[in-house]
Amino acid sequence: MTTTNFGQRFTRAANRIPSAFGKSAQPGTTVYGTVTQMGEQPKLKYGGAPGEVAVDEHGRTIMQMFITLGTPNGPRNLYPTSRMEEAIGKAMNTAGADTFDVGATLSVTYTGPDPENEKARLYTAVYTAAVAANGGGR
Repeated sequence: MTTTNFGQRFTRAANRIPSAFGKSAQPGTTVYGTVTQMGEQPKLKYGGAPGEVAVDEHGRTIMQMFITLGTPNGPRNLYPTSRMEEAIGKAMNTAGADTFDVGATLSVTYTGPDPENEKARLYTAVYTAAVAANGGGR
């Protein structure tokens, strides 16, 4: 008989860093802060059970990128879509940054739905490189 440790599941859910842009985010919502962490984690299945991980057609776990920002309201995670990645890339180009680094400042604004795809969201971003011994991301 398999035993489920629900206490572990509940505490894991309580400790999860909230997403910066939820499903109910309105156009004009901006999240800004210092990049404190970035990496990849298993993507949760859309419409799945709590904690259910998405898998591809071969049964492999689908990974997603995350960026954790230290904001005035506590840590928030960004889960960049292709459109958000494009906005961050443009912001990095504007800032003259070659790398995306922990310690940098990032501001991302949800500007509204994509007129060509109502399920997709459009974003703008501002990136300020971290001040470091290597010249701040250059």
